[in-house]
Amino acid sequence: MAHENNEQTDDEMSNIPTTKQRGFWHNVRKYLREYTEVTGVHGLRYVTEKRSRTEKVVWALLLILSLGGCIYMISEIMYKYENTPVVVSFATEDTPLYQIPFPAITICPEAKHNKQVFGYRDIYRQIQKQEKVDETNFTKFSHLHLLCQDIDIIATIANKTVGPDFFETLDEIKIDPGEMFIDCSYNDEDIECEDFFTPIIIDEGICYSFNILGREEVFKDHVYNYAQYYHVPNKSADYFNIETGYKENANMNTYPRRAMMSGADNALLIFFNIDTDYIDPICNGIFKGFRVLIHNPWDVPRLTKHFFRVPFSKVVVAAMEPEIIVTSDTVRKFKPEKRKCFMHDERPLQYFKFYSQPNCLLECQTNYTLKKCGCVQYFMPRNNKTAICGNGLSKCVEQAESELKEKELESRLGGKRFCDCRPACTNMKFSVETSHSDFYFKEYFETHTQKMNEKNGTYWSVLQIYFKEEQFKTMERNELYGISDLISNFGGLLGLFTGFSLISLVEIIYFCSLRIFCNERMYGIWSGP
Repeated sequence: MAHENNEQTDDEMSNIPTTKQRGFWHNVRKYLREYTEVTGVHGLRYVTEKRSRTEKVVWALLLILSLGGCIYMISEIMYKYENTPVVVSFATEDTPLYQIPFPAITICPEAKHNKQVFGYRDIYRQIQKQEKVDETNFTKFSHLHLLCQDIDIIATIANKTVGPDFFETLDEIKIDPGEMFIDCSYNDEDIECEDFFTPIIIDEGICYSFNILGREEVFKDHVYNYAQYYHVPNKSADYFNIETGYKENANMNTYPRRAMMSGADNALLIFFNIDTDYIDPICNGIFKGFRVLIHNPWDVPRLTKHFFRVPFSKVVVAAMEPEIIVTSDTVRKFKPEKRKCFMHDERPLQYFKFYSQPNCLLECQTNYTLKKCGCVQYFMPRNNKTAICGNGLSKCVEQAESELKEKELESRLGGKRFCDCRPACTNMKFSVETSHSDFYFKEYFETHTQKMNEKNGTYWSVLQIYFKEEQFKTMERNELYGISDLISNFGGLLGLFTGFSLISLVEIIYFCSLRIFCNERMYGIWSGP
């Protein structure tokens, strides 16, 4: 029994702290109390000084709550920085008009062909009556039928693809632009309409565009363009960049043409004329007049999607206001998923030299149609080896377009993009207000016979396009938080909740290193006297 008592006494003695251990923890408490008496961090001294336990617990809880609130607020800032690091705001200065290009004005007549050159309705009735049609007229009919989609598909037109003569047919039977664009003026100066309007082949057939960039600036070299379509002779965009605008050495007569001044007296003014004998009611349907789209000079226009109409015997006035978003260089470091846009040289396209969202969407539709149907529509970019879909594949083309819309919508609802066509980081678009009134052209020509003569049996229309203001507000993408902003926010929150500052951090490092070393040398003990 005595032996057991002795063993128990030894075990108990082993659990009692030695004098050296008691001295170590005493020095730690003493050193910590010394730090809390001089630090700028609020509330710590009340936890370590010799006060009642209740006071210490209350101050410890307050410090924990304060530190928790600070951590929560910092995490909110970090979440914003990680997920929405870019903010769009107004620029500090207005932008003058002359720093931007005049928009491209694309005009498409609703009449797809000249009825006097080719009788589409006559061939259509012959086919309905099952009468014999010669091969040349039937080929032209099948070609034009791709543009005249408002009538039922005829079973006899089953060609799955069309050859290169398709574009020859369109060019042959088109309405002469010299008879359609009668008189034009720009910046209060008369201009030759045919010299300023570039013929292009798009989804509405043969159209004409003012101030559009030529195919050398828009498309890559392997993209096929028929004859002189989409060709702007003796004009190049050498002094213009899509992201930065005009170069400093660009003069007033550069291309694309500058937007000079605002007001109706500096407008683009166009007089249209269509002879009633040219209009085929079966092909162009119930709509008469012209489709107009105001767009960027480097975008391929899609007038089946966006346009406003200029009816016959009307004067249509379009007042424009540019809307521009530019992007600072500091935003480029973020991934496109974070800034939600693409730089023009960041998302390479297969057919286009520079990125823009409309061109990207057109390319996506082209690739999807080619994959599903083995061909593309006549207006889509392609190389010489890619087939053009004919009437026999019209259902496949329509289905491909419908499927693509569904896939794109489903992917957007899921937070993704099927085509991956985000907006361009530097982007320009035009807000347009239109108004119209009747055009009493007979009375007008009685006093303006020196410019043009009235033609019997014709329709006349007028389009006037101008800018509303001499300058406009520009939006700018910037960093939500830069490095200095983050440091300021973090420091402000730490100071607000805890009183912590950069000097407080220096104090901690000092007390954990240099002060201990100096105490050992001066007093022989690290906690000081």
